[in-house]
Amino acid sequence: MEMKSGYTVLATILLTVQGAVVPPPWADPTFNPCASQPGGWQLIYWPPDKKCYRIFTRGYPCPETMELGPGPDKGTPECNCPPGTAQSARDSRCYALYEKELCDDGEFFAPTMKTGRGRWGTCQKGETCAEPGQLFWPKDGRCYPKNSRGPCPEGQLLIKSAESTSMGRCGCENSGELAQFYWSATGTCHEHYTIGPCQERGGLFLPGATCGCQPDLPHYHNATNKCYQLGSIGPCPPGHQFIVPPSNSISAPQSSKKYAECVCKDGHVKWFGDGACYRPYTRGPCSPGYIYSVNVTATGMAIGCIPLPCPAGKLYFPAGNGCHRVGTQGPCPDGQVVLFQDSVKTSIEGVSYLGMCGCPTTSDKDSFFPALFKAENDTSCLVGAYRTLETNTISRHAYDQPVKLRPQQDVCGEKRGIIAWSDGSCKQLYSQGPCSAGEWVVPDRSKGQRKGRGWKMGKCECRPGYTQYEDEATGTTVCQPPTVVLARFLNNRTDKQATIISTDAKYPDNTAETATTSTNTSLETS
Repeated sequence: MEMKSGYTVLATILLTVQGAVVPPPWADPTFNPCASQPGGWQLIYWPPDKKCYRIFTRGYPCPETMELGPGPDKGTPECNCPPGTAQSARDSRCYALYEKELCDDGEFFAPTMKTGRGRWGTCQKGETCAEPGQLFWPKDGRCYPKNSRGPCPEGQLLIKSAESTSMGRCGCENSGELAQFYWSATGTCHEHYTIGPCQERGGLFLPGATCGCQPDLPHYHNATNKCYQLGSIGPCPPGHQFIVPPSNSISAPQSSKKYAECVCKDGHVKWFGDGACYRPYTRGPCSPGYIYSVNVTATGMAIGCIPLPCPAGKLYFPAGNGCHRVGTQGPCPDGQVVLFQDSVKTSIEGVSYLGMCGCPTTSDKDSFFPALFKAENDTSCLVGAYRTLETNTISRHAYDQPVKLRPQQDVCGEKRGIIAWSDGSCKQLYSQGPCSAGEWVVPDRSKGQRKGRGWKMGKCECRPGYTQYEDEATGTTVCQPPTVVLARFLNNRTDKQATIISTDAKYPDNTAETATTSTNTSLETS
């Protein structure tokens, strides 16, 4: 009954959105004979034994660690590693990514460059953290303090992995070291002196698993008689953070101990008109068409609002360096170009009109055009150097060599329906172009990439009706059609029982037989 209701829901949804849904390739009975059966959207034909199998099921007819799914070519069935896993060249089995299972001590299983249609992984050695009391997190290649939240979801803390003393894992339990951070009401773990599970504003999660505020804590704010987490906005105006000034050490004697104060965030300057702090060269507190200007003079600091100094598509360089188009060399050293400020949180701080010099990046390692990135402690860009999506670290090919970048021009001009691409070419808007299946080329409306009344650069985005799905193995986003999303959802809700249908003499009327040991449907034709 539950399965039938699932089919009804699916049919209703498909009829509702049929104007925007493109049927998946395996829904065509010409290529998938199983599609003509009831619930055929969940089944896929396996030519070797002429039977139908439920999509996304693990094991037979695939190897036990793989799952069966439709391939990109007309829904041809393929066996692939499930999401979050990759195949090892050692034994061709699939293993969980960023785990030690297959690897030696101090190593973890990490994704490699995509080869063909498969996802492959290899054992990589984890880094040793320079600071004592820190643990290495393989997914981003960074170190975090032990027993801190670090990269973990809310309610979990970073602890030592059972397989490695130098690598961390996320967990929460009311035993061992974590017992002191445990909150029994929700079964979660939280750092001390953070908001944690506390509901009342001005209270912190304190040792002893209590919520409260103590006047002798540096977190205490006398004006409100409350405590606030250090580094948060606390009781401060916008653009501030609640911190202990560097000169006031928390470990200092009680007589000289100071409390946290409202201080402008890094890169922000206070505007005395409203008491808030703003990043210079954003709109800040200014009227439309003006930017927040901060200039250091011989007599002090000149702060105010000035008209936008640059036309659309160009960024401002102070000290008389003028306005320059993004991607050109402008006032930058050889080998660098004008870039947007990547440290600005546009959604919070607004668009920054201040340019910076740096090396352009690309995540397409297979592109004909060289990927360029600034090496640490170096002012040149290296051919073949790229920042990997999985580890956020810099990798280099054997042919690394410093290069000079020629200033980029607006190669696409004012052509209607054409937009510039990251590799310097022009692409047709709203076509698949260089994008993956389910994506199309759209204007990139981020980072203020204006070009006259249009937009300067293009990017890939899911087509209408498609859903983003994070592929953990490659760190990329896959766009899935609604039918695939629904199939995954409903497939998890149905029984593992399936119906066996045969056209032989044993079942002349094609009656159904319930199978408890098989999850496939026979399509044998005599």
